[in-house]
Amino acid sequence: MATMTVLPLQQNSEEWLEFRKGRSGGSEFKKLWTPGLPLKSKIIEKLEEDEPLPPADKRLTAPELAAMLTPEELAELKLAADPKMGYYEIIAGRTSRPITPNDYVDRLNGEPFSMMARGHLLEPEALQAFSEKTGKHIHSQSCVWVKGDNDKIYISPDGVVCTKDEMEKPVEQIIPTEAVEVKCLGNAEIIKAYLTGRYPQEYEPQVLKYFIVNKKLKTLYFIMYTDTTPGLELQIFEVHREDVEKRLAEAEAFEVAVMKLIDRDAEKIERLGF
Repeated sequence: MATMTVLPLQQNSEEWLEFRKGRSGGSEFKKLWTPGLPLKSKIIEKLEEDEPLPPADKRLTAPELAAMLTPEELAELKLAADPKMGYYEIIAGRTSRPITPNDYVDRLNGEPFSMMARGHLLEPEALQAFSEKTGKHIHSQSCVWVKGDNDKIYISPDGVVCTKDEMEKPVEQIIPTEAVEVKCLGNAEIIKAYLTGRYPQEYEPQVLKYFIVNKKLKTLYFIMYTDTTPGLELQIFEVHREDVEKRLAEAEAFEVAVMKLIDRDAEKIERLGF
């Protein structure tokens, strides 16, 4: 057993903060640890890698079956599931520059720093990088798309893809078949997207909304952009209508229904003021 090393580092000092990057301390391990047990079926599958289990063993509980695994095998099973965000945060500590408010202060015009403010600053860079990489034109005018049968339902596209000729037209005269959504997220999210090969799934409702509001939309380019992780500055995820078609009707019906409830309850409150 290796002997523990003791380092004379003061907590919260610059040296201590630098030492922590890319390492797992107590706080980090809390974010990494997966409590509980894998599914019973996964435990049985692991135990049967060499030979089938007797029927009696298969009737055991998950904790009893887990006790038949080595600690290494149990850890392997837990890690087969999606890692927690702490996993990607440690990788970010090794590969990315920290997102530091002072790096953006001269571009904020007095506005306080936030991740949203950073996103607004980087969005034009992201769209330019997308255009350069794909050769696609982005209309210079911003716009809002409003659902044809309900003006309370809308989406604000970050980029409207158009032809060179359409660049000269007012944006309201264009019904595009392609659009761009830009996300400038934290380093861990950028790295997770790259390693998993998919955009963050919490944004799926927003993705669906593009196709719900614009019935002519065929492709949404969900792009992730960063200025702090070399090599991952631009990631482009193409979402085609056929990829999400089966989920559109339910999402649309849900939003229409919830907006009706909001209208009803807002009217109740508004009547109190008369």
